[in-house]
Amino acid sequence: MNPEFPFLTTRKVFSVSELVGSVSELLEAHFGAIFLEGEITNLRQPASGHLYLTLRDDASQIKGVVFRRQVRLFDFTPEDGTTVICRGRLNVYEARGDLQMIIDWMEPSGRGAYRMALEKLKKKLAAEGLFNEAKKKPLPVLPRVIGVVTSPTGAAIRDILKVIRKRNERVTVLIYPALVQGTQAPDEIAEGIAYFNRHNLADVLIVGRGGGSAEDLNGFNSEKVVRAIAASDIPVISAVGHEIDITLSDLAADYRAPTPTAAAEAVILEKEQWVERFGNLQKRITNNFNLILQRSRNKLQQLESRLVDPRHRLSLIRMKLDDYLTRLSTQLSQNLQTQRLRVAENHRHLMRHTPPNLLSNMRTTLNLQGKRLGEDITRIIQSKRTTLAGYASLLESYNPKNVLRRGYSITLSEATGAIVKNAKSVTKGEMLKVLLAKGTLGCEVKKHSS
Repeated sequence: MNPEFPFLTTRKVFSVSELVGSVSELLEAHFGAIFLEGEITNLRQPASGHLYLTLRDDASQIKGVVFRRQVRLFDFTPEDGTTVICRGRLNVYEARGDLQMIIDWMEPSGRGAYRMALEKLKKKLAAEGLFNEAKKKPLPVLPRVIGVVTSPTGAAIRDILKVIRKRNERVTVLIYPALVQGTQAPDEIAEGIAYFNRHNLADVLIVGRGGGSAEDLNGFNSEKVVRAIAASDIPVISAVGHEIDITLSDLAADYRAPTPTAAAEAVILEKEQWVERFGNLQKRITNNFNLILQRSRNKLQQLESRLVDPRHRLSLIRMKLDDYLTRLSTQLSQNLQTQRLRVAENHRHLMRHTPPNLLSNMRTTLNLQGKRLGEDITRIIQSKRTTLAGYASLLESYNPKNVLRRGYSITLSEATGAIVKNAKSVTKGEMLKVLLAKGTLGCEVKKHSS
């Protein structure tokens, strides 16, 4: 027993790693998979693709990690400040001994879920072109009838009427009473917009309500209301809430006013604004007229500078006419000389081809050709005679009689008439015929030797 630490002999001593590992095992065994709700803070995503975050509520916080393969399965992008519900298991990170949650599933909770749904709807409608600035219609300059879709008892309609009566009492205001918050609000607002378009009752529409909480403005984030505004043939002013509140209706409208009062001021100008606008238009008209006048003057000066004294123009025309006459006379003379030379050449050619001349030429040609023909015939006959003499001389050299004249003879078999060239080809007693230069001998073979 250790006298200083007697408890060491009676208790198990853990290493830090053993303790942390045991706690981690106990947590996983006791809790298993759990659901946890909290607000995301300290969100970061390094190059590994994993998400590291902290989940907190008003009193506590816990670290969390989402592995990359699970992040790909989320249908939203986690952000700081979003309240979420997570599913996972508790674990102790052994390197630091920190308690953490390994998260495998997550979804927005409460207002976070609504914001995510609203953002998804916004992207969907934007992709369809409902917020396209190029499609927005201009507001009428002097509307005679203004349609208002709002609550008939709210502060918004009172503010709108107050501004319109102050600026122009002759403008007619038609009100379509509609709920501006609650579940029925989107249907009534959309129907009010469609009603004014269906009956073509107004030159411009104001759709809105006074201020309120974010939940109070939900009706103006409705897809039905946004589509009704985008489909309106009448220009629509969205006047919802205060300046800090921007709804989907604001994005779809042709003009966004931060308040109902601002909407009325945008559609009905004050007297001073009209005076200023007319003054600006007058200045523009005057400037344009002066510009047109100056351009006309410049053009007139250019035309005057190009204008020439008619007498000078007449002198130029006369000079051109004299030049044309000179060139024409020269051309006629050249053409006449050319034609004369051509006639003379044709005459010479014709004279060469008169019948007497042609007949004389033909006779001369015929005589020349007859002479050439006689010479050719004589030359051919002489050539043939020379060739024939050569053949006769060659034939004579091959004549066997010439050989016989030189003392030779030709022996023939009297029976067959064949020339005897070899003594072995005849037999004893066979009759032979011997041809001499003069005469023939009949002989009988008595003997022969090889």
